[in-house]
Amino acid sequence: MRLLLDTHILLWAVNEPHRVSAAAERAVMAVENELFVSAISSYEIANKYRLGKLPQCEVIVEAWPELIETIGASTMDLTSRHCYVAARLDWQHRDPFDRMLAAQAMLEGLTLVSSDTTFSTLPGLSLLW
Repeated sequence: MRLLLDTHILLWAVNEPHRVSAAAERAVMAVENELFVSAISSYEIANKYRLGKLPQCEVIVEAWPELIETIGASTMDLTSRHCYVAARLDWQHRDPFDRMLAAQAMLEGLTLVSSDTTFSTLPGLSLLW
């Protein structure tokens, strides 16, 4: 299975692993699964840290490349196609970070690992929690 981690799942895995569901933990830890972290997550975390909204994320921000390598994930860059599809999704959700993650998961055939029930309203998105 190819998994894209929602930003909060990455944060929980690092700072509050007890919050990650058993099913998500099993899938993320399974060596046969491929893990991806979106470039939009790096922006979201660094920006919210800079604004003081995620003060507990200093270590994550300072060691971003090492963190991604340590968890065995690959970074998924944003493309103009991801951005275009995210903007055009027929979905009432307005959060641009979530829209980007949804578009990437859909276009790249990834299962999005997220506890956010808002994603369940998006047809064609494979979701794991």
